[in-house]
Amino acid sequence: MRFVLFFCIPLFLLSSCTQVNNIGQQIEIAGRFVKHTVQGEHYLSTKNYQRGYEVFKEAVQLDPDDAQSLYFLGRFQLVLKEKKSALKHLKKAVILDPDDTNYLFWLGVAYAENHHFKSERKSYKKALALKKDHLQALIYLGHNQLKSKQYKTSLVTYQKALKLWPQSPSSLYNRALLLNILKRTPEEKQAWLEYLDFYPAGSLARRATNHLNRLSDFSYRNHSLGARTVTLGKMRFETITARLLKSSYLSLDVVGATVSNMEQGTLQIIAYQKNNKALARQKVINIKNYLKEHFPKLEKQKRIQVSWFAVPETYRIGKKKVRADESIRFFLTDVRK
Repeated sequence: MRFVLFFCIPLFLLSSCTQVNNIGQQIEIAGRFVKHTVQGEHYLSTKNYQRGYEVFKEAVQLDPDDAQSLYFLGRFQLVLKEKKSALKHLKKAVILDPDDTNYLFWLGVAYAENHHFKSERKSYKKALALKKDHLQALIYLGHNQLKSKQYKTSLVTYQKALKLWPQSPSSLYNRALLLNILKRTPEEKQAWLEYLDFYPAGSLARRATNHLNRLSDFSYRNHSLGARTVTLGKMRFETITARLLKSSYLSLDVVGATVSNMEQGTLQIIAYQKNNKALARQKVINIKNYLKEHFPKLEKQKRIQVSWFAVPETYRIGKKKVRADESIRFFLTDVRK
C-alpha cells in the first residue's frame, strides 16, 4: 500500500502542476489576444498607422509565430505602402491560422496590391468557403472579377453582396456599370436610379447621372453652379400643374444653400415645357417663390432670374445628343473669374 501510495502522490502532484501550467498559458495567450485585438483595432480606427506598425513589429520580433501579430503588422504595412512585406506577413498568418476568414480576406488585399490577381481571387474564395456571408470578401471578389472582365460572374457576386448590405455603394455602382457593359438597358436604368437614390452627391453621382441621362431618363440632372457641379433630383410637380411636390424641396434647398454661400453670381432658372409655355412660366415662378421664402438673402441681393420656353431642351452628353421635353435648369451667370 505504501508503495502504491508513494507513487500516487507524486503523479497527482505532477498532473496538477501540468494542469495549472496549461491553464496559466491559456490565460496568458487569451490575454495577449485580447490586448492585441484592442490595440490593433484602436490604431486602425484612429489612423495612427505608424504607431500600430511599431507596436506589432516589436510583437512579431518577440514571437515570430504569433498569427495575430503577423496579421496586424501586415495590415499596417498595407496602409504604409510596404506591400511586399505585408504580403509576406499575411501569408504567414494564414499558414499559422488557415481558418481565420479575416486573415484570408486581407491576404487577398495584399495579393491585389502586389498585382497577383489570381491569387487574390483564390484567397477571397477560400474566405467565402469558410464563411459564405463574409461581406468584404464578396465585394472585393466582385471587384476582382470585374477587373478580370468576368462580367456576368461579377454581377452575380455583387448581387450576393447587396443581399447582405443593400446600400453598399461600390456594389450598387458597379452593378449598374456591369449592366451597361452587358447592354441590359432596362435593368441598367433601374440600377443607376437605385444608386442615386442612396448616393445623390459626389463624383460618382455625377457619372451615374450622365449614364442615366444617356438613357433618356432625367430623374437626376447635373447642374453647374459656378465652379461647383451638383447633382439634383428632378423638380416634381402635381400632375398637369405647377404646384411643387415636397420631394423637390431637398434639391431646391441644395441650390439655395450653395448659391447663398457664394459671394457672387446670379442664379438662372430656366423651365422647358414642350408646347406649354404658360406652364413652364408658372413652374419657375413657383420655384423662385420657394427660394425667396427659404433663402431671403438671394432675393434681397436680386440674385435670382427666371426664364421659360415652350420648346424641349437639347444638349449633349459626350457624343450623344439628348432631348428633354420638360426640364428645369439651374446655373450661374455674372461669376467673375
